[in-house]
Amino acid sequence: MEQVRTLTQLECGEYGYVSEINVDNEKLKHRLIDMGITRGIQVRLIKAAPAGDPLEISLRGFSLSLRKSDAEHIVLVKKEAEKEFLNILAKEKEKQSGAADAILSDFPEDSQSDLQAVRLTDFVVSSFDEGYSGDSCRFCSAKANRSECNCPDTDADTEEEHELRIALAGNPNSGKTTLFNVLTGSREYVGNWPGVTVEKKEGKIQSGSRKSAYCTHGHDMTLVDLPGIYSLSPHTMEEMVARRFLTEEKPNAIINIVDATNLERNLYLTIQLSELEIPMIIALNMMDEVEKRGDSIDCKALSAKLGIPVVPISARSGKGVDELVHSAQVLLHVAHIQHHEGNLPEPDMFYDKFTHALHHELGSVVRPYVESAHLPIHFAEIKLLEKDEDVMEKLNMPDEVRERVLSIIDRYTSESCMGDPEIAIANSRYGFIEEAVSLCVKRKRGQDEPEAAEKLDRILTHKYLALPIFAGIILLIFVLTFSTAGSFLSDTVSNLIGNLTPAVSDALSSVNTAPWLISLICDGIISGVGGVLTFLPQIAILFTLLSLLEDSGYMARIAFIMDSTMRKIGLSGKAIIPLLMGFGCTVPAAMGARTMENIKDKRMTILLLPFMSCSAKLPIYSMMAGAFFGKGSVFVILLMYVIGVLCGILSGVLFKSTAFRSVDAQFLIELPPYRVPSARNVLTHVWERVKHFIVKAGTLIFLMSVVLWLLLNFDFSFHMVSDQSTSILGKIGSFIAPLFTPNGFPYWQAVVALFVGLMAKEAVVSSLAMFYGFSATASSGIISQAMGGDFTAASAFSFLVFVLLYTPCVAAVSTLSNELQSRKWAAFAVVYQVVFAYVMSTIAYFAANLLL
Repeated sequence: MEQVRTLTQLECGEYGYVSEINVDNEKLKHRLIDMGITRGIQVRLIKAAPAGDPLEISLRGFSLSLRKSDAEHIVLVKKEAEKEFLNILAKEKEKQSGAADAILSDFPEDSQSDLQAVRLTDFVVSSFDEGYSGDSCRFCSAKANRSECNCPDTDADTEEEHELRIALAGNPNSGKTTLFNVLTGSREYVGNWPGVTVEKKEGKIQSGSRKSAYCTHGHDMTLVDLPGIYSLSPHTMEEMVARRFLTEEKPNAIINIVDATNLERNLYLTIQLSELEIPMIIALNMMDEVEKRGDSIDCKALSAKLGIPVVPISARSGKGVDELVHSAQVLLHVAHIQHHEGNLPEPDMFYDKFTHALHHELGSVVRPYVESAHLPIHFAEIKLLEKDEDVMEKLNMPDEVRERVLSIIDRYTSESCMGDPEIAIANSRYGFIEEAVSLCVKRKRGQDEPEAAEKLDRILTHKYLALPIFAGIILLIFVLTFSTAGSFLSDTVSNLIGNLTPAVSDALSSVNTAPWLISLICDGIISGVGGVLTFLPQIAILFTLLSLLEDSGYMARIAFIMDSTMRKIGLSGKAIIPLLMGFGCTVPAAMGARTMENIKDKRMTILLLPFMSCSAKLPIYSMMAGAFFGKGSVFVILLMYVIGVLCGILSGVLFKSTAFRSVDAQFLIELPPYRVPSARNVLTHVWERVKHFIVKAGTLIFLMSVVLWLLLNFDFSFHMVSDQSTSILGKIGSFIAPLFTPNGFPYWQAVVALFVGLMAKEAVVSSLAMFYGFSATASSGIISQAMGGDFTAASAFSFLVFVLLYTPCVAAVSTLSNELQSRKWAAFAVVYQVVFAYVMSTIAYFAANLLL
């Protein structure tokens, strides 16, 4: 049967059936499969981004965005052959079922174990309403007399007194971190963006007599917040962290948080978690949104279908969380019984009969090696069928056993109608999920009927309106942050600090404090730290507004809109937000880059941030341009911003072809639904950023303020100087100054001002005013006259280019180092920026001499 079209050839709103995935990039192929793109699945093209790329498609009840270049490798069945194609698939599955029956005849089912599993699940579900007493049977708590029931013997199963570790696992955007914060009282960042949580976090579930505490039945319960993942295949850093913890550290139980509004997508991970043979409970989150839509989910029916207890909750409001903690405790008792009696059920029902048969045959061969490797048998069997190299290596099988395993896998591949073992298993999982969802979920709205959020999305991602709307939103954010509200609050803080300095100076003088100590406290510490704290209101406002965008789901749409433009310099659309934030302040911009789950993509973005001219450089531009360019000062200032962007693009292209030439900045993201931002989440987000800024940046600035004051006020003999040119910093500046001869400013004043600018760029203005003897508020004519002996228009322009491009302030460097997660990369960033600034400043000096 001939396939003549790909996913890119669909018209907007048109459906198609996937025939095969011809993607060379294995990592991308795995991700497409995990996201539900398998042979025979129906996909619909929703729309293209304004530039025509990437595309948004819908499948299995959720939306996904991918690039055209990737979509071209997804082959669809031609329209007139769809019926025949589906019939062929059905016949192939029938043939597989017959082959499976022959294999399964050698592997009798453990019906008693399955029956016990059903009873255990039913007990946990019924305990939600009934509760239980420690004096009665754990299975039928209504019976006071233990001897009257026929439940498993649990009298001898005394729980050991030890800390219980519960893993919290789920998809990105499922509300996992919100639930973690509610249960533990922690303050974690919560954002409506895939991959927000990038590390494992731990916290104890609140217990005791506090109002916010939960009943843990006397246990110390530690909750481990795993990274948001879509599967247990080790293809991303997040998946590797989560999988390693679950298979090696083996928690007592798993709370699998599932987004009730996106059930099909989320249950794919649930099935894989069940393979680990770890007791599990499902926290079915966002049930309030399900009810608002008029939909309903039968949680008891879903529990019975999955064989996993399901608790409906709303993590944002806390509804159902008490029941969840109680159910987790009951689950731990059940887990103890399961382990003691050896009746852990195998989740065979999740797979088609052929997969079920082959994994049993595989298990008969590898069981001793799986047990030696301390891996769950069912997990190992399925991963081997998926050709998981990590599991294959851990089993350390002899060559003859390995060959037998490979032959079983080859049979599974050749006889499967999917043509690929990983696709076959994914398709089998999704097939079961579709059946469970159709049985347990009732929707008021038709699957294809647009709702209000989808209509809003059509406007915000419209071919012609998307970019103007985006530009308007960004402009509004910058106006509020750096002009109106932000400027007013920053000026207020600045005035308070300005009034504080003379007050502290007078107070210290009144108690006969040494002049040098007064200078250190007032001119060094208060001026240095205070100068940075003036940015605190702007950072708070900026992150409040950006948090609103993230929580609403719009941030993912911005990445969707801008991806085509950003990929030209080797980045994905996700990089646009931190780069835009860089025009305000590099510190929050670097923090904003943590939403990028790809570490190399994130590092490249952070390396480009300093080229986005931050607002702290504007006073320098204004002073120097006004003094040396007169009426052309506005053009020169604008030119600085343009040069910064162009240098960022040039560096991006350079990095793309050198240090990051192997980076494939992929763009494959799930587009989350629009949601009303939670005030609690937004405030938590803002507080975490403000606290981080104060603790991390503020402490470093404090230390650097002291160091710079000492260097600027003492000579090498450690005597206090009256002439700062003879100070340690002055002498060092005089020594280094000749190096800037090609740049046009070989003067110690300029060099020292640049050094001081490392503490805060605004300090460059005050330093130059101090060295050249003019007031910081002096007119352009006075400044020009004072500096005219050393600077010309050409050298002033060169100086501005160097200020634009060289290393940002200490607070920014500290944040860059923290976010780069590597001292080597942080050192490279500093060296590269200084060298790049020197080269471009030299070019600017010679170019200006020719033109001016």
